[in-house]
Amino acid sequence: MDSLHAELALLAAEFVLPGLGPDVDRAITVACDLLARNLDTPATVGVAALSYGTPLRDAGPAIREMLREQGFPAAGPDASDAAQFTTVLRAVAAGGMRAGEFFSVFIGLVPAREEQDELQRRLVALLSSWADETTPEGEAAVATALRSVARAALSEGSLRARHALRP
Repeated sequence: MDSLHAELALLAAEFVLPGLGPDVDRAITVACDLLARNLDTPATVGVAALSYGTPLRDAGPAIREMLREQGFPAAGPDASDAAQFTTVLRAVAAGGMRAGEFFSVFIGLVPAREEQDELQRRLVALLSSWADETTPEGEAAVATALRSVARAALSEGSLRARHALRP
């Protein structure tokens, strides 16, 4: 189940990350996996029924609805920076986004040191440690700590507008 949570969280994050958006074929596969585990919702059935190769512009609303119904809402195109940050942090916490992927997104958006809050400073420190690691074991340990900090931030409800990253 953890791998499905990671996939759902990553699909949601891909709506706000730079790039082309979520892979529709992967979303269909995830929907089918959810159905096989009796985790069906109306939108999950709808996504599972899509044809492979359906363009995102056609499948996007159904995928967004599936994510919402499954408890992994994707921030919309007009969402605040805080909502987008929460969506991405949820992908880190669930293990769907690797430290390197988060590093490239976060470092480019984090405010200057004097404007950072405690969570942002902790994430900067962890990502800096991760970048300095020279062994796969060390990188894995820092990545585990990063996921733990992300989970704690989400569970404490400490993510508010003050955690928004600069545009």
